Amino acid sequence: MRVVKSGFLRRAIGLDLKILLRLCVFTAKNFIQIKTYLIIGVLPIVMFSCYSPNSQEVMQDLKAIKGKWESYEGVKFNENWRFVNDSLFEGEGFSMNGSDTSFYESLRIVKKGDSIFYSVGLEERDRKVDFLLTDASRNNWTFTNPENEFPSIINYEINDDTIILVSISNIRGNKEQFFYLKRK
Repeated sequence: MRVVKSGFLRRAIGLDLKILLRLCVFTAKNFIQIKTYLIIGVLPIVMFSCYSPNSQEVMQDLKAIKGKWESYEGVKFNENWRFVNDSLFEGEGFSMNGSDTSFYESLRIVKKGDSIFYSVGLEERDRKVDFLLTDASRNNWTFTNPENEFPSIINYEINDDTIILVSISNIRGNKEQFFYLKRK
């Protein structure tokens, strides 16, 4: 009886070990495949999402906004941007009421040292407000000025070189306005 149990146990344990060994091999193969897919699929995403440009690279990326832009949805608003040099973009934002300009602001993006500022000049208030670039990627730029009541955050996002979504908001995030612009 003992021999039978022992043989039975040996066969059962041997069978379990074979199954366990096959599972380990199967799991190892899957792990290698999963690891390969992760490296091939996720690594490029991580690499591109980690783009952290310096100020010169940001100014080069900002060349994407150069040109004339008009609203295609929502608030009727236009922007025109000119590349002046490696440290300066000049532009204007305006709204038209028929053939009359109902709103006008002068715009500048200026590189000063390692910092970049978005500057808004309002004629009716005879003042200039600067916003510091606080976040940048190849096609998205966020400028902030927590001291300015509204807006305190200005964000530009360009899509396919033909569409810009401009959002302005306050620092608390409870007031926001969007401008949908397309290239003229």
